[in-house]
Amino acid sequence: MDRVIGFYKGNLKPLVDQYVPEGSAMSSSVYLTGAAAIIVTAILWRNLRLTSRKATKKDHQRRKKPARASAKKEHDKPIPMTPERRIHNVRLRFLDEYEQGVLKLLENYNAGDKDQIYQRNYYNEMLLKLLIELDGIDLSNVPGEKKLTLKQQRKTVIKEIQTHLKLLDKLA
Repeated sequence: MDRVIGFYKGNLKPLVDQYVPEGSAMSSSVYLTGAAAIIVTAILWRNLRLTSRKATKKDHQRRKKPARASAKKEHDKPIPMTPERRIHNVRLRFLDEYEQGVLKLLENYNAGDKDQIYQRNYYNEMLLKLLIELDGIDLSNVPGEKKLTLKQQRKTVIKEIQTHLKLLDKLA
């Protein structure tokens, strides 16, 4: 702001003083209008420079992308997870992220504490999401014995999660 005022006093004020006398009522409005015009011009000029730089960078990146994109796509393609891997993944998330928190909450739960009520609802929601994820695992294309094994694994994880859900429901 000091630079703007300095610029005004050094460059614009002498011009304004030539046409508008110092003591007139119009001089202050001319000063304010001039200052506002300078500020708006500086802001517009800066924004124009920034957007033109961004456009230049984007154009430069677009030119380079096609060569990298094909190599990157082959590398970044997600590997489809097998049903047994998905079941194992859900169980690990339950054990790593939620089981200890639920057990800790059960130890010292206070129904009057809003934070603990929030935690109970949070764990309830997260465990339900895990159950829904387990329900979404399609075993219809899995052959014979492997299908029975996977069903049993899924059933075991579901029971484990449901046990903790029942404990949370008793807190309410």
